[in-house]
Amino acid sequence: MELLVAYQDDPAGHNMAKFLSKEMTQDGDVFRGKYYDLVIIPSPAISADWLEEKYDYDGFVFLSKHAAESGVLALTCHSTGNFSEAKFGGNDRQVAIPLPDFQKEYLKTLKKNESDFSEFQITIEATHHGPTGLTKPSIFVEIGTTEKQWTDVSLCNSVASLVHQVMSNPIKENLLQFVLVVLIILQNSLMNYLKEYMPLELLFQNML
Repeated sequence: MELLVAYQDDPAGHNMAKFLSKEMTQDGDVFRGKYYDLVIIPSPAISADWLEEKYDYDGFVFLSKHAAESGVLALTCHSTGNFSEAKFGGNDRQVAIPLPDFQKEYLKTLKKNESDFSEFQITIEATHHGPTGLTKPSIFVEIGTTEKQWTDVSLCNSVASLVHQVMSNPIKENLLQFVLVVLIILQNSLMNYLKEYMPLELLFQNML
């Protein structure tokens, strides 16, 4: 079972979580459901590398706002990680384990319902923030791009409904997830080795 995660001070994530929690049973700080559980955390989602110290689940789906300088309205779904310095949570040069099967089904569901979101781009955002240290797969579902969209309860409820729809039905697993997980574990191991024994700058110099 996966755990949905929302930061209490993230208006979009909190709105989605409040909508979903209405049909769930609260047990301490966790809302229990038939297909997934949900928790609202007191610290930013991008720094939630600590989650597994408290919650034991098969994966984590973060409900969050999306911001962009362009101001283009967007509904995004993306994995997390840092290919260089960690400026927005997570660890330097570490990429999180993705949840590609959920991502595929969620984006397909968004596409089927795109007439309800005609003002928005439906997109996969580039990997650029944390958390990165979780040992289980994770993914971000985001609503963008300004305070107007983050606080639009109707919009947040509509997106949350699609998340529920996807998670309430069996998601067919395939070889893609296994391959991605193995590649990311290997990449993180290589990054850690290079960081300790050979700075990337020196590595590139030796390749020229």
